Amino acid sequence: MAVEKLSVSMPGVVVARARRAADRAGVPLSTWLAEAAEAAADLAEAQAAAQDYAEKFGEPDPAELDAIRADLAEAGVGAPESPADAAERAAALARLLGLPEERQAR
Repeated sequence: MAVEKLSVSMPGVVVARARRAADRAGVPLSTWLAEAAEAAADLAEAQAAAQDYAEKFGEPDPAELDAIRADLAEAGVGAPESPADAAERAAALARLLGLPEERQAR
């Protein structure tokens, strides 16, 4: 993967929190920031897609939303993930992404 070096400015308190989070995750700050930016970009793209859908097809009615929420709950979406399942999922994803061994063991 190509890497681009850049300079960013952030409030000191945000930098300190990001450093602590990266330390807890056992990754370099730049890796933690890249992962956080990717997660934020994914969320922004999902929100844009939902807005585009609503503009094209209209907002779902409350009964549709209730049915969707029930289906998601039945499928376990939003339910807590066990630590073992989370570790297994993270390791599998790391292998799929070709991350180094030390990142796969998290």
